[in-house]
Amino acid sequence: MKTYTIFAIAASVLLATGLHAETGKLAFVIGKVEVGKSDKTWHKAQLGETVNQGDFIRTGKDGTVVVHLKSGATLKLKPNSHIALSEIGDATTIDVNAGSLFSKIDKRKAGQTYRIRAQTLVAAVRGTEFFFAYGRKTKSKSDMWLCVNEGSVHVTDSSSSSAVDVNKGEGIIVPVGKSIPKPKAYSWTKNLNWNMEPAQGSVIDKTNLRSAYNDLLKNNYD
Repeated sequence: MKTYTIFAIAASVLLATGLHAETGKLAFVIGKVEVGKSDKTWHKAQLGETVNQGDFIRTGKDGTVVVHLKSGATLKLKPNSHIALSEIGDATTIDVNAGSLFSKIDKRKAGQTYRIRAQTLVAAVRGTEFFFAYGRKTKSKSDMWLCVNEGSVHVTDSSSSSAVDVNKGEGIIVPVGKSIPKPKAYSWTKNLNWNMEPAQGSVIDKTNLRSAYNDLLKNNYD
């Protein structure tokens, strides 16, 4: 059975009315972006298009998309990314299958959750803004890394039974088969384009993720 990384975020939601047929809209689309009603049926994404629970979204090498969810979360996919809107509502679950993802979570009511799944991690927060990405691949699994722009994320890894709190301005890398290292402050986190509102300026993040990832590798193994 495949093991998933889960980013669980406990907090309060702007909309607390359960599940909706329409769970969100595409607020920004540029380059190659596709929406799938199943993981085998895809069409070209359109600005303003509605997306629903169970849909998939993927970007090509030049694609960026911003998704506003009715559950109170905003997502931004960088190029070469793939997610599934597995569950949207009081409990929101996003499966990250490839690439990288920005998440901005509104304050929520007690008991409501937001989760990002992708191998063996669990990160829990109360209204925050963070970035997650896959790193170096080892056989069938990949390193995972994240950094926090606002708030705090409690991260646990079931494969190593390790846990840390990642706070504002800090980042971590979770190597395959190793415990989560101590979070550290990284200057490049401030240079990420955290904006997810097209009306407020560019949302395209031009950060060199390879350089940022190499910085994590270097500093987490010092």
